[in-house]
Amino acid sequence: PRIPVLSTVFSTDGSHVLACGRGRQWASFDLNAGRAVMLPGVIGREEAGFRELLPSPDGATLGMITESGALLLLSAKTKQLIGTLHASQANARFGGCQCAAFSPDGGLLFASGGSGLVQVWDVARRCCVHSWRDSGGIRCTRLAVAPSGKMLAAGSDSGAVSLYETAAVLGGPEPKPVKEFLNIRTAITQLAFNPSSEMLAFSSKYVKQSMRVAHVARRRVFANWPTSKTPLNYVQCAAFSPHSGYLAFGNDKGHAMLYRVNHYAGA
Repeated sequence: PRIPVLSTVFSTDGSHVLACGRGRQWASFDLNAGRAVMLPGVIGREEAGFRELLPSPDGATLGMITESGALLLLSAKTKQLIGTLHASQANARFGGCQCAAFSPDGGLLFASGGSGLVQVWDVARRCCVHSWRDSGGIRCTRLAVAPSGKMLAAGSDSGAVSLYETAAVLGGPEPKPVKEFLNIRTAITQLAFNPSSEMLAFSSKYVKQSMRVAHVARRRVFANWPTSKTPLNYVQCAAFSPHSGYLAFGNDKGHAMLYRVNHYAGA
């Protein structure tokens, strides 16, 4: 199927690949059967397109950020709408939901809109149980929760990446970050913890060579990689392999670059 893809994810069990973009339809690829099914939007919603798909770690729900800035909850099994957590906004570029991330157990969903305010949603009850403000910039542009559940990272429009203890963000309205990484000067568009929660990769797609990898425990960015000779170009996305042995990133040239992380024995 031909759709302008903006977001592609594996289902939690790895049996399907889901894709969405600037179009009412989105797609589900059944990897076992080898076929693709086009889904006619979301029943009950009139959306022009979709920006991002977020499968919950427990495999029960699917988060979806729309072009209008709405944050939807769908059943991962039926793909039917089960809740609207964040309403649409007239100025969806900087209003509405801009980014979201599930907690490791899938029970909470962290979401932020056109400001530094981050809302914490109880997925089962479909209600906001807490909110807190990120100190990194005017707008929070990316969120990521460590697989351990102990740390949370927030990227901002200023390029700052703030690292928080999850207990701190759930305990007050203005938590203090344990570390701010100020290596990038344009809006953060990608954040990814490795599966062991020891590393954090972050990047901006707006400037060449704007990707860094930090050691979470030491609160330091690795100085030996990437280097000025690493062919990053404009990094669009990045991800670690299941056992952290590899780091891959995709750039504006259409290249997917794969690098070995020698510290980890497994792939």
